[in-house]
Amino acid sequence: MKTFYLPLVLFLSFLIDVSVSLAQTSGITSGAIYTLKSKSSNKLLDVSNASMENGTNVDCWTNTKSDAQRWIVTNVAKNVYTLTNVASGKMLHTASASADSVNANQYSNTGNNDVKWIIKKAGDGYYYLKSAANSNFSLSLNDRDTSDGANVNLSHASHNNSQKWFFQREIAQGSPSSSAIADKAFEAWYIQYQVEKGKSFWDRAEMMEIVLDAYEVTKDTKYSTRFATMYENFIINNKADWMYNKYNDDITWAVLFCVRGYLLTGNKSYLEKGKEQFDKMYARAFTDSFGGGLIWYETKTSKNACINGPAIVAACYLAKATGDNTYYDKGIALYKWSKLYLFNPATGKVNDNVDLDKSGKIKISTWSSTYNQGTYLGAAIMLYNYTKEDSYLQEAEKIAKYTRDSMYNSKVINNEDRGNDLPGFKGIFARYARKYAVEGKKSDLNAWLQLNAKVAYNNRNSKDLIQTSWGTRTSEIKPKSEFGSSTAISLLINTIYLQHLK
Repeated sequence: MKTFYLPLVLFLSFLIDVSVSLAQTSGITSGAIYTLKSKSSNKLLDVSNASMENGTNVDCWTNTKSDAQRWIVTNVAKNVYTLTNVASGKMLHTASASADSVNANQYSNTGNNDVKWIIKKAGDGYYYLKSAANSNFSLSLNDRDTSDGANVNLSHASHNNSQKWFFQREIAQGSPSSSAIADKAFEAWYIQYQVEKGKSFWDRAEMMEIVLDAYEVTKDTKYSTRFATMYENFIINNKADWMYNKYNDDITWAVLFCVRGYLLTGNKSYLEKGKEQFDKMYARAFTDSFGGGLIWYETKTSKNACINGPAIVAACYLAKATGDNTYYDKGIALYKWSKLYLFNPATGKVNDNVDLDKSGKIKISTWSSTYNQGTYLGAAIMLYNYTKEDSYLQEAEKIAKYTRDSMYNSKVINNEDRGNDLPGFKGIFARYARKYAVEGKKSDLNAWLQLNAKVAYNNRNSKDLIQTSWGTRTSEIKPKSEFGSSTAISLLINTIYLQHLK
């Protein structure tokens, strides 16, 4: 009996192998990655805004080489396939029972025909995608719309070009947390905006810190060279003494790039300038009103997180650079004072400012931003490293988790895109999130940062530019704000460290 069953088993195995081979549509390789280009628009099948969420709309968009436009095509029955988006891991899905104008979206694997598609040749290298739930309906570009974001839905099977899709086989791409991807995005931003030639003040200072981030993380000397050029231009455009600028936070941001520049390159002229300007700023900004703290703007009365947070960080850097621990004393005093009005250590929430109302009573603006959350996160970690007091580390954890959970519900940061200043805020948070992870040895933000980096990078345009709303696809029209476009660069650079973690 054994000798009879062995050849039978081999024969059946052969038949199964043949049937699997025959089950596949000619020209389509199961398990391979493809882009699907509409014949009517020449644009790619795309998950809207590179979202990771179930139910997200599927549309067509200009080819940006985003993983949100790439699909793993897997054979599950004769000519029947699932299409899994590379970025999200969700499947191409029909939103309800097959009918005209039923929407297509992405969804987790239901195991049902609503995530299965019959792929059939349409001639000239194109294919139809018919719903396995009802093969009378095919995936179609809505109304033959050729604009970016054109909707994709089901319509009665026809021979129209709007239902024809070209399958282009692709190869897997690198992680958004890799140095190669970060450098690619950096170069696109730096060159297309001619960042070295800018003449502004505080946003220029923050973008110079991003260049320092790149040097600190990668050790590539091209970044220190670029920083040196930007430093020279900054002095030319903004003078050697910055006290004409009434914004104390502006001056502090310039101090930060000076002192960090020294710590990373050893150039003493950077340190001398940073120390000189910090001392002048602190002398004019510190008052006894509200019991201490620094005034945001000369001639005004408000004391804001946007000056006190960066000043604590700058004081810590200066103490490290000079060996003068009186700077740590200043930082500790400002941090302690902040707990009275600006920072709630129990929740991790950082308020915007304290001031007097028209009647002379104290009023606190409770608005929170990634800028202020970030600088206080950095301040808490730096003071913990100096004092070794656990309370600082515990408060840093509260700040980090408040930002992630209360402000963004663990979703992608997709706001702060208005005006001139807000668009650059979240890049500041990314820097101090790295400091929190590396120096504080805390991993609780890592998965969230990776999510943000992945979605932001997959929302780039075809010129590799990424606008400041990380959860929204970047238009093919160049974003107006180089400062806003810098935030994703900060994010990608400051998450490079994640690829080295186990």
